[in-house]
Amino acid sequence: MTSTPGTWNDDARAAWPGAARHAHRRAAVSRGRFARLARGFLVLLQCLVVLAAASGGTARADGTRVIPIDGPVLRGFDPPAEKWLAGHRGVDLGGIDGDVVHAAADGTVTFVGTIDGVQMLTVTHAGGLRTTYQPVAATVARGDRVMAGQQIGTLLTGHCPGQACLHLGLKRGDEYLDPLAWINRDKGTGDVSLLPSDAAVHQVLPSWWVERLRRAAADSNAKAPGWPADGPVTSPFSNRINPILGTYELHDGLDIGASCGSPVRAAWSGTVTYAAPMQGFGNRVEVDHGTMEGRHRSSSYNHLADESIGLVRVGDHVEAGQVIAYVGTTGLSTGCHLHFSVYLDGTAVDPAPYLP
Repeated sequence: MTSTPGTWNDDARAAWPGAARHAHRRAAVSRGRFARLARGFLVLLQCLVVLAAASGGTARADGTRVIPIDGPVLRGFDPPAEKWLAGHRGVDLGGIDGDVVHAAADGTVTFVGTIDGVQMLTVTHAGGLRTTYQPVAATVARGDRVMAGQQIGTLLTGHCPGQACLHLGLKRGDEYLDPLAWINRDKGTGDVSLLPSDAAVHQVLPSWWVERLRRAAADSNAKAPGWPADGPVTSPFSNRINPILGTYELHDGLDIGASCGSPVRAAWSGTVTYAAPMQGFGNRVEVDHGTMEGRHRSSSYNHLADESIGLVRVGDHVEAGQVIAYVGTTGLSTGCHLHFSVYLDGTAVDPAPYLP
């Protein structure tokens, strides 16, 4: 059978009605398959969007309120009797530099900036309540809508002496409120671990927090000789009146104002010669460093937390910068700190000239 282009012969005309019907059916089937594939692709895309949102953190848009950072409460809410008096108008939550900071509840970011040299941000919630977070490097911008548990920044150092911590505030207008009471509505205190000002560290320091500090210290680059703890010198090597006994005596070391549970590091390499409680000094570790700069040098670390027991033992070799204990307040101590002493040929000397 032949035909001229652009014309129909008799056979083609006879076959056309059936061919047209078959072609129409095939086109309809193809359109139906395409529609089903498109709908399936759309459903898959929606699922992926939901999964992506769920994998972005612990954000929850269900009215949940969460503790913004994974750490113990180092200082609780203690508002002043009058607005103009000194007090603690929020809570300090222990953390590690760089920790993720989460929004305590659903809300809108209404401030990101620096006040008095401190980086901070504010989230406004339903009813006009505002939570403030400092010191924090924000990962959100003003106007952003956030959900409870969503990352809003990372923790910076500088608020608490000796360790990073988040100062969390809660305000309604000009009134300061207790953030933890608000977060733990109808749930008591939950897993929050308050640190009473008159309690010994071994009574309240959560074991999970000690373990977290231990892992962080092990991961840190602290192998070079340096200060045995992080914090300011609160009492130098000098003659003074003992704040507990009231006697005038030599203060044979440096008091370093470090936070309870923060790591204590060997100032120099050496061998552990003592690791046990000692009257007045609480838990104590002594390290023999051998001859250094022509004289025999040793050091001691005092008022250590009970969690330090067993971390090093007599006869252990330790490297400079190695974590050998945790700061505490055992023995005759007025609060969490490290009493660090250095001995040359058996006599206590001022440690300051021997530290970087």
